Amino acid sequence: MFETITANIMVKNVKETIEFYEEKLGFTKVLSVPEEGETLVFAILNKDEISIMFQEQKSLIGEYPTLKTDEIVPTFTLFLTVNDVVAVYNELKDKVKIAKDLYKTFYGKDEFAIFDNNGNILTISC
Repeated sequence: MFETITANIMVKNVKETIEFYEEKLGFTKVLSVPEEGETLVFAILNKDEISIMFQEQKSLIGEYPTLKTDEIVPTFTLFLTVNDVVAVYNELKDKVKIAKDLYKTFYGKDEFAIFDNNGNILTISC
């Protein structure tokens, strides 16, 4: 039976992505390949109960040739739930580029959205 799902996101630069998620969002690198260096091809980051994997474009296309593209264009959003969306919004609003300001959704949740360093949209909700 299914147990978990973890996004593996294609990026141009794994090291820069790790820095964004650590410095702006408080994630921690669990592992990277190689473990250190300027040219990383893969990394797993965690924060609380969330895990995200990032893989360098050429490496991921090597595994899945059908993903071949000259430019990485985000085609998804990540939806993160938190216990205090206003506090998280106030913490992040001056550190990151806001994709959508704090608002109440049609289904009654308070949310906002940000762009990560790769242009991916992360919706943060409570």
